[in-house]
Amino acid sequence: MVKPGWPIPSRSRFISTGPILTGPSLFSGTGGETLARFIEKWVQTVISGFVGRALLLDIHAMLDGSDQVYFRTSREKRFGQTLEEVVKGREERLAGFRASLTPMRSLLAEQPFLGGQGPLFADYIMAGVFQWARIVSTYGLLAKDDPVAAWFERCLDLHEGFARRVPAAS
Repeated sequence: MVKPGWPIPSRSRFISTGPILTGPSLFSGTGGETLARFIEKWVQTVISGFVGRALLLDIHAMLDGSDQVYFRTSREKRFGQTLEEVVKGREERLAGFRASLTPMRSLLAEQPFLGGQGPLFADYIMAGVFQWARIVSTYGLLAKDDPVAAWFERCLDLHEGFARRVPAAS
């Protein structure tokens, strides 16, 4: 987690596999930094709460045996329940999670990215959650026709499809 002041993204430029490129900042001004802070808080307090719990068993299943033991023990201690109990009811909670994305969906009806016509750091924060979910689970967090899913597809295509090249869970 980036500490207050965001020293890395505030000084960074979009990066390729080579040297740092000149170009737009990750924030595009103080408004972009404020948007990124809002998205970070939304992810921490709303989005990750559902996603992290909903995917616990999927994560457990993809781990090696010794890692599974540690993962199960540490997560069950953290949640005070078995992994199965934590995940139970995810289908019933999915509609509420999807509804929590309504503000994002409304914004994306007017522009292709949270940052406007192009991505800003806020887009990368939110896309990181969906990329993590894409890698660890096949669970359908988003409906295929959801504008948020279309946005995420655009994010996967950024930087010559760099994020899309990471294999999805199967």
